[in-house]
Amino acid sequence: MTQTNPSTTTLPSLDRDYPLLPEQIQEYRNNGHVLLRGVAASPQEVAPYRQAITGIMADFATGKRPLAERDTYGKAFLQLGNLWLKNDAVRRFVLARRFAKIAADLMDVDGVRLYHDQALYKEPGGGHTPWHQDQQYWPLDGVQCVTLWMPLVDADAAMGTMRFASGSQHLGYLGPQNISDASEARWSTFVAEKGYPIASAGAMQAGDATFHNGWTLHGAPGNESPDRTREVMTIIYLEDGARITTPDSPSRESDLKGCFPGLKPGDLAASPINPLLYHRQKMP
Repeated sequence: MTQTNPSTTTLPSLDRDYPLLPEQIQEYRNNGHVLLRGVAASPQEVAPYRQAITGIMADFATGKRPLAERDTYGKAFLQLGNLWLKNDAVRRFVLARRFAKIAADLMDVDGVRLYHDQALYKEPGGGHTPWHQDQQYWPLDGVQCVTLWMPLVDADAAMGTMRFASGSQHLGYLGPQNISDASEARWSTFVAEKGYPIASAGAMQAGDATFHNGWTLHGAPGNESPDRTREVMTIIYLEDGARITTPDSPSRESDLKGCFPGLKPGDLAASPINPLLYHRQKMP
């Protein structure tokens, strides 16, 4: 059930356009990723949204097993999706026009819908995030998708910010391979053999963001901080008008049920939880 936050009327607006430059758009299209500074204009603009997101994550983390008892995936981060359905402040953040317009501009599409959001909190001492493709989880072959990845706190490279294999998105779908030790071994070897340059986001302030193509191979180092959590919120966008494709793996079957409730392959990817967030002709 959506929780009402009485302070939503005082939350910073996230509607004003971000001054995206042509060279940043070209960087995204060439490399499959781009780092944009100040997507949320300042740490102060992020702070009230962080409070709402972190409150949900604190409840979610209660009772989790110690890091030493988890597998590689579990050590990488605490992960929770569709927070926008749980809290009005988070809803405002996830559905923000500013972020959605950036996604549409980077993909050169008229409109974008929400696929889902995810909070990814890498705890102090948390493990690395193995190399992977996001879109291998999604029943959206032939569909343009982009992920916004935004730290809600200042995060230096040692806390586990993003790394990308630049240009790898041009290969498209490389087959089912969930995040695991096997994906790390397979894709690290693959990236080295193909000679893809590895680009690291490095230090990021709260409100900076990377955007990466659904097919871009990426991962993150572990969090070496002894006492600071890498608090990150992600939002995944898909191009408006896309159709769901037939799942070819259990992960994609699960995402079809969870992210497109009531829909089936061939349907427009537009369930009630995939709202249209921005459209050049339909929205100001």
